[in-house]
Amino acid sequence: MSETQKGISNEEVIRIARGCGRFLAEKKARDIRVIDLRRVNSYLDYFIIMTGNSHVHCKSLVKETRNYMHEQGLREHGKNAVSMDTNWIILDFNHIIVHIFMEEARNYYSLENLWADGDNISLDDK
Repeated sequence: MSETQKGISNEEVIRIARGCGRFLAEKKARDIRVIDLRRVNSYLDYFIIMTGNSHVHCKSLVKETRNYMHEQGLREHGKNAVSMDTNWIILDFNHIIVHIFMEEARNYYSLENLWADGDNISLDDK
């Protein structure tokens, strides 16, 4: 079993990322993508990217993400520095960086294209 930094296995990080994606889909997050960046970047592991329907919905997705990650034993870095009144909210859980976008900002920044060399991870356990 390969290990990431801080002693959590890559398999466990992928399980958490997939589970978070499925959980947020139930909360009506749209177009959820999990991207493995380890092969293309030395300091990033995984991104979860999603779109919210409104600023209120995005704030709710932040709360739900924090709760889910906390239940999985992951701590958030820089929690107090997160701005909630923006079109792009970034949450840093060390191995997993969560990007919550409003649709216009997601289209503009197009992280999926910027990190196209990363490997897409299915939300399914297969």
